[in-house]
Amino acid sequence: MAAVPAAARKALPTVVCTLLVAAAAVWQRDAVLTGVHALAAADPRWLLVAALATLALWPTSVFMLRGSIPARPTTGQLFALQLAVPAIGLVPAASLLLRLRFLRRTGLSHTGAMASMGLMGFAALMVRVPLVVVAVLAAPSLMSRNGAQPPWHDLGARMSGTWHHLVGENPWRTALIMIVTLIAAGVAAAVAGLILHRRVATQGGWRRLPARLRHARSDAEFAWKSVATTAFRPRRAAALWICALVQPLLIVVALWAVLHAVGANLSLPDTFVVELVTVALAPLLPSPNGVATKEITIAAGLTAVAGLTAGVAVGAALGFRLLTFWCQIPLGLASFAYLNHRRAI
Repeated sequence: MAAVPAAARKALPTVVCTLLVAAAAVWQRDAVLTGVHALAAADPRWLLVAALATLALWPTSVFMLRGSIPARPTTGQLFALQLAVPAIGLVPAASLLLRLRFLRRTGLSHTGAMASMGLMGFAALMVRVPLVVVAVLAAPSLMSRNGAQPPWHDLGARMSGTWHHLVGENPWRTALIMIVTLIAAGVAAAVAGLILHRRVATQGGWRRLPARLRHARSDAEFAWKSVATTAFRPRRAAALWICALVQPLLIVVALWAVLHAVGANLSLPDTFVVELVTVALAPLLPSPNGVATKEITIAAGLTAVAGLTAGVAVGAALGFRLLTFWCQIPLGLASFAYLNHRRAI
C-alpha cells in the first residue's frame, strides 16, 4: 500500500506544472484559442516535413546511445529504450533510472553505466553549447530587425522601483526585511546540515567518510577508463558526435516546418536562433521533461525574438511540441511495456 503514495509524490511536480499551465492558459485564453485555430488550419504538407524531421531524430538517438556504450544490445531494444525515455520522464528522475537499469541488464557495472550516460550527455553538451552561444549572439540583431522587445527589457527599472518602494521609503521595513532574510538563511543552513548529517549517518557515519571517498575516487578512475575506451573507438566516436550535432539541427528543421505550416514564414537561420535561445531559457522554468516550460519558452521566444503575434507563436509552439513530444507518449508507453516484457529493464 505504501507504493501508491510514493508514486503519487514522484508525480506531484508534473501535476503542479500541469495545473499552473492550465491556469496560464485560462489567463491567456484569447492567444491560446487563436493558436489552436491557427494549428487546426495548418498546411499539412509542412506538417509532413516536420513529422519527417521528428522521425529522423529517432535513429540519431539510437546511434548516440550505441556510440556511448561498450556493450552491444540489439538495435530494437535501443530503439524501444529511446522511445520509452520521454514518456517515463514525466515522472522526475525516472528516465535516468530507466537508462541505468537497461545498461545494467546489458552487462555493464553501475559505474560503467553511469560513465556511458555521462559520455552521451557530455557529447550533447559540447555540441549544443557553441550552437547556443552563436544563437544568443545573433538574437539582438534579429530582434532589432523585427522591432521586437523581450519581456525583460525593462526588468532592471522595475526591480529598482520595487526595491526603492520596499526598502528606501521606510527604514523599519528595511530592518525587518534584513532580519527575516537572516532568519530564513539560518533555517535553510540548519535544514541542509541536518539532511547531510542524516545521510552520512545512514551510510556508516562520519568515520567511514574517508573510506567512502577513496572508494568513490577508485570508481571515478574506473569510469574514466571505461569512457576513454569507448570514446576513442573510431566508429563509436563518429556515431556519437555526428548524431549529437545532427539532433539539434533536425529539431530546428521541425520547428521551421511547423512555423511555415501555421503561416509564419520565418527563415531557417532565424528559426535556428529562436530555437537555440529557447533551449537556453527553458531550464529557468524547471519541470519534469520540460512539460509546459518548452511550450511557454518557445512561444515567448517566437514573440519576443522573432516578433510573431501571440496567437501564431502559441500555435507553432503547440504544433511543435505535439509532434516532438506529446504524440510520442503512447508509443513510449508501449515501448516501455515491450522492454519490461523482454526483461530488458
